[in-house]
Amino acid sequence: MSDLAIRIEAHALANAVKYGGKAQPGNVLPKIIGEFPDAKKDIPGLRAQIEGVLASVNALAPDAQRARLGEIGADLLEKKAAKERDLPELPNAVRGKVVTRLPPEPSKYNHLGHALTFSINSLYARRYDGRLVLRFEDANPEKVSQEYVDAMLDDIQGYLGIRVDEIRYVSDDMEILYAAARRLIAQGDAYMCSCERETVSENRRLGRECACRDRDPAQSERLWEEFVAGRYLDGQYVLRLKGDMKSKNSVMLDPVLFRAVATPHFRVGTRYKAWPLYDLYSPIEEDLCKVTHVIRSNEFDLRIELHKRLQDALGLPRQEIVHYGRFNIRDATTKGREIRELIESGQYLGWDDPRLVTLKALRRRGIRKEAYEMLAKQLGLSPYPVNLDFSMLAALNRELVEPIAHRYSFIEDPREIAIAGAPHEEVTLHLHPSRKDGGRTLRVAGRYLVRAEDHAQFGAQPIRLKDHLTFERAGEGYAFVAKEVGARKFSLNVNWLPADPSQHMRATIMMPDATLRHGLVEHGMTSARVDDIVQFERLGFCRLDAIEDGVYRFWYTHD
Repeated sequence: MSDLAIRIEAHALANAVKYGGKAQPGNVLPKIIGEFPDAKKDIPGLRAQIEGVLASVNALAPDAQRARLGEIGADLLEKKAAKERDLPELPNAVRGKVVTRLPPEPSKYNHLGHALTFSINSLYARRYDGRLVLRFEDANPEKVSQEYVDAMLDDIQGYLGIRVDEIRYVSDDMEILYAAARRLIAQGDAYMCSCERETVSENRRLGRECACRDRDPAQSERLWEEFVAGRYLDGQYVLRLKGDMKSKNSVMLDPVLFRAVATPHFRVGTRYKAWPLYDLYSPIEEDLCKVTHVIRSNEFDLRIELHKRLQDALGLPRQEIVHYGRFNIRDATTKGREIRELIESGQYLGWDDPRLVTLKALRRRGIRKEAYEMLAKQLGLSPYPVNLDFSMLAALNRELVEPIAHRYSFIEDPREIAIAGAPHEEVTLHLHPSRKDGGRTLRVAGRYLVRAEDHAQFGAQPIRLKDHLTFERAGEGYAFVAKEVGARKFSLNVNWLPADPSQHMRATIMMPDATLRHGLVEHGMTSARVDDIVQFERLGFCRLDAIEDGVYRFWYTHD
């Protein structure tokens, strides 16, 4: 049995012991990645291996799970403090001098992948007592808007709690970018091109320079001034860099640096008619922001050569480039256009629909900000693509909320039962099983509400009302057996509420599939506040989203 297989079984057993005999693959996967970073090369295969082990682990009795864990994973059984996995050191980093940046384009809502990128850059800035710049790359007037800027500010500063030292907009630097373009033209490094798009594509395919490339710089300068004045809004001209038409790197094939845009910009209106593309403004903005380390996914690998070419042409300093594998989100829609279409068609509730992994949705479901940094540290800076899903984030969030979330009962589709001989009394239950400090008081009088799903399973064997009493069938009704469990066996251990209407309240839970579950919760929940995370026993963790007309409205977080 390989070391990997043994640790998968050990972590599965530890998770089962911790969570009542049933381990979840999403809980085990991050642990294994933390111990075996190379396993990230094949996440689907790793997931399949974990699920296979979990099937056998979950079939064991709790005592057998604990015994087996003692044999192969005593370190987990004893809950020894493990060294927290962290991000690697940055190359050539000087404490107090490091500057990283968050460069979102405000053209859609942020999702889980963005949160990890934001967290990585924030963590490094903090580690080296450096600075973090939030730069809105708003150079595409056709897509960017104030709506997305506001949403991103709320995500980054409000939800994730990331402290930024400076907020910038590319649109504020247009005159600097125009000056850079004029310099490139004057030096003969860029030219105005009027070729049709089809011609440009064919030339690139053939590695052939177009006739526009031979324009005299003076003529390109004249065309540029007409271009920025708005004369060619029909797309007749673009500004292109003289790259290398024989290069095997496609981005070096005389890329476009500026294009004409007629759409008004949400911040500067129609002041500018020519707008830069990413490849021009990115290296310039890194200098303006005084960035020392560019930390981003390796989908930008091909652009390094081009950006160095521009930096050399414009006399700009180079930054340390740190790349890591792209974060791919499984089983979720992340493309802004697709999400907007789903919302506008009524299929999705909004940008915070629980089926999404936008930060708006994850925040509303109750994912704590610390979970993103924990996941970023576990994943590290692997050069391989990482396939993420919600379960990986949920496993870490569970570690954060499990010790503090109060326990309650949620009774869906209630059925009333009467138990003859049951004591009339006040019952004290614990808000958390590990603290045993009470906190939940319910007045009972022999009549109870149980879930219809549980009620349908009542048979001849005794049944336990969780943490309260045991009862059994007696003819057509039910009769009290005992308060304490003792050596008695029972077939079911069910959640309950007193039937007295003063002892419960109405509640709803928005589920991950956007369905709404209706039920009752105990009256002690009046102490809960919006944003609190609670655990409904035998259901899962939920965040209190609102209290409306006496109804407590929750969003399901995870199991």
